[in-house]
Amino acid sequence: MLVRDRMAGPAITVDVKASIAEAHGMMRQHDIRRLPVMQRGKLIGVVTWTDLMRAQPSPASTLSTWEVPALLRSASVREIMTPDPITIGPDAPIEAAAVIMRREKIGGLPVVQGQTLLGVITESDIFEAFIDLTGMRRGGARLVVDQAGRPNAVARIAAIVEAAGVALTSFSTYQQEGRQLAVLRVDAPYPLHLVESLGEGGFPVLHLAAAPDAADAGRSSRRAYEEYTRAWTADRPT
Repeated sequence: MLVRDRMAGPAITVDVKASIAEAHGMMRQHDIRRLPVMQRGKLIGVVTWTDLMRAQPSPASTLSTWEVPALLRSASVREIMTPDPITIGPDAPIEAAAVIMRREKIGGLPVVQGQTLLGVITESDIFEAFIDLTGMRRGGARLVVDQAGRPNAVARIAAIVEAAGVALTSFSTYQQEGRQLAVLRVDAPYPLHLVESLGEGGFPVLHLAAAPDAADAGRSSRRAYEEYTRAWTADRPT
């Protein structure tokens, strides 16, 4: 998944000569929290909602209620923007955008190709991508599996899932406390037989979460699942 697949574009921008009041109005109108700042078609900065709030006079200010709006109309975006913003290209992996945002403690990145501003990718776009990558909206059960340091673990786990007659809808891996773990989402509400098959294949299941719509399943199936889960969890090492 690339940045271009998740960015919002074309970007809503503000001219460098615009007033703070104008930028405030644009953010409220479009329900956004950042605006790329342009000068003669070139990106020169970014102004955020936080920048606008910091530009507001202090409550302790002696300015009258009539003077504050006039001040915000006279001050330009240039005075409060972040110049030379960090950008990212449209063909960068989306995880690269996440790493940059996390490292720089920022909530969004202008997406630029050459000198052309194509759009903006934000932390909300990253969250949406994460939800889709984990298959959360597709439902089904979620399993965390210990790869147990076995070679070709991904292929072997996938083969066990296929042999169990269950459709695999998402698969990801990560490391935790020196262990390589896999997170599976499968198209089944109670894949108890899959838990057994994975364990027999040398890949113990560390956590099993039923499908979000499990409450709508048959009562007997749900009771069997709950009883099995209690017994299975009790046998897990702490």
